[in-house]
Amino acid sequence: MKKFFPFSAIVFLAAASLMLVSCNKDYDAPPGPSDLPIVANTSIAALKALHTVSGQLDTINDDIIISGIVTANDKSGNFYKELYLEDTSGAIHLLLEATGLYATYPVGRRLYIYCKGLGSSDNNGLMMIGSLAVVSGSPTIQGIVSADISKYVKAGSINNPVVPTTVTITQLGTGMQDPYLGRLIKMEGYEFAPRDTSKTYSDISAYRSTTNDTIQSCSGAKTIIRTSAYANFAAVNVPNGNGDLTAIYTVYRTTKQFIIRDTSDVAFYGPRCGSTPPPANTRISISALRALYSPGNNLKITTPTSIEGVVISDAASKNISTGAVVLQQGNSGIVVYFGGTIPYNIGDSLIIDVTNDSLIYYRGYLELKKASSGILPPTFGTGRTVVPQVKTIAQINTALSLPLYDPGNIENTLVKVVGATASGNA
Repeated sequence: MKKFFPFSAIVFLAAASLMLVSCNKDYDAPPGPSDLPIVANTSIAALKALHTVSGQLDTINDDIIISGIVTANDKSGNFYKELYLEDTSGAIHLLLEATGLYATYPVGRRLYIYCKGLGSSDNNGLMMIGSLAVVSGSPTIQGIVSADISKYVKAGSINNPVVPTTVTITQLGTGMQDPYLGRLIKMEGYEFAPRDTSKTYSDISAYRSTTNDTIQSCSGAKTIIRTSAYANFAAVNVPNGNGDLTAIYTVYRTTKQFIIRDTSDVAFYGPRCGSTPPPANTRISISALRALYSPGNNLKITTPTSIEGVVISDAASKNISTGAVVLQQGNSGIVVYFGGTIPYNIGDSLIIDVTNDSLIYYRGYLELKKASSGILPPTFGTGRTVVPQVKTIAQINTALSLPLYDPGNIENTLVKVVGATASGNA
């Protein structure tokens, strides 16, 4: 027998209450970290507004506490000894003299920053906070030393939703107080400039230089993606299509620049401006993949096709077969069966070539069965948060009764159940 799932149509549940009737009880793992009894008394925008002179080093002498959600860390190597966090008012660049920050401060974690004694300044227009120091006789701002991080930075709950703000290039200003600076943003309808389409994301020569690549919209608006040569995706070829860019918005004087967290932030897989043919390997949504299925007819995908999604299954906790993974993109999900042992964790972002793979109906749900158990695709992002759909039990039952190819079918997706109570025998 290949594998077993406990439900004919799997729906992963968050913060849910369900009716359970059992003679034996399996206890859940302890809940994750929760928010601390700390009240932020200042918004990020208000803190930034205290710094008014570009290049000046300011000491924060007041008892200021800010709070925000981590939107970018050093997981991929494209950020180094730094975090970006934002609240509803704006975003800030936090310097920390430590590496491996992603382990303690994953994307989606709430932080509380005790700012008194820290310094604020800007790097050619980009606001930041850290420690004030003197280097070679000159005052400067540096990362908070490792021994002092716990004094200034308190970590709260994890898995808070991280949703980029959709903007146009004209909405983005270059002044120090621009509300979008440091924020995770999304711009639609961009592609790499023709001269850059044959490049990798960054310099993979012995010089290992940070690279600026030009992206442009169909209307001709141009800007740059800036990528470190030490990013773990530096050697990956840039995609040649058109699509959406998600990135941290930064500035260097009056130059707008964008820093991606990993390659899944660059969803350039549609036809380029002025062209109708799709790229050689067509990237389709999971919803579109499911729509290819016809009841009673397993389908082998023969055209060059790939999909992208975020892992919502946890093989380490044994809640799924070791050979399978559940991917979600938007409000659609699917089980992908590789065979063997799957190393992926919740929040990993994957791009999977599904050419020659098969869509099959297996034990009541739709599955993408890989053609062979060959090389597993690399992880192009980690710590991604999938926002659950909020549903009543009646709505879940209705959605699961839809045909497997219907976009409204929510099998293998993350949902939050409302209006439910737990009852039954312990």
